[in-house]
Amino acid sequence: MGIHSNKDLSAACAWATAMVAVVAVTDSTLLRTILGGPMVLLISGHVVLRAFGVRSTSLPEHLAYAVGASLATGIAGGLVLNALDILTPLGWAAWFWIVTVGASLLTTIRHEDSDLPSWPRPTGLRLWHGITFAIAVLITTGAYALAVRDEADQQQFKYVEFWMLPPVNAGTDRLTIGVRNAEPKTERFNLEVTLSGRPFAIFRSLTLAPGDTWTREIPVPVQSTAQKAEARLYRQDDNRLYRSVSALVPGT
Repeated sequence: MGIHSNKDLSAACAWATAMVAVVAVTDSTLLRTILGGPMVLLISGHVVLRAFGVRSTSLPEHLAYAVGASLATGIAGGLVLNALDILTPLGWAAWFWIVTVGASLLTTIRHEDSDLPSWPRPTGLRLWHGITFAIAVLITTGAYALAVRDEADQQQFKYVEFWMLPPVNAGTDRLTIGVRNAEPKTERFNLEVTLSGRPFAIFRSLTLAPGDTWTREIPVPVQSTAQKAEARLYRQDDNRLYRSVSALVPGT
């Protein structure tokens, strides 16, 4: 027996409004996912199907259509929001709110009542159904565990920054060297500076906590010709070269 009312449209509009409110007032990823996920994957497509009068013969078929229509709505939203330069969480929330409310109003104006087919009678479960389900759960859980492990091991964009700036003007005699630890743990380094291939300065046991920055200005003798200064950063634990930078010291 089908459903003959527009309560689903009212619920969809209320859901879309709640989603916009949550996105506008909080940065909670959990709340945004709870309200935004169903809207992006199902609700908006269902309302669009109602607005265009698309009917299906079974509830699973309708749900499949709704998912496809939701994805199409999201793609169209991406194009529109990109053109308007508002590809932001609030922009996405506003887009799905406009689509949901607009499609609901169009459905109401057309006096299109819902006539969703009932969910088919469930069939009995058999042993192979349970085995298949268990295998799917194991594969999904294993894939998720591997993804979590790889994410924990990956340190993309987390590294130690190392730089050396030459004197700003010719005839000046100071090099600026800096190290910043952007990694998630405390690091210890040794730093060596050479000038024209000869040892010039050494700094031992530089201990940098996450987010710490170490800088030092080094006076250098200015000669008539330019000199190449090179700095090497070594990990203290294994004395392995980690970074190297160079700069040109102009002559007089």
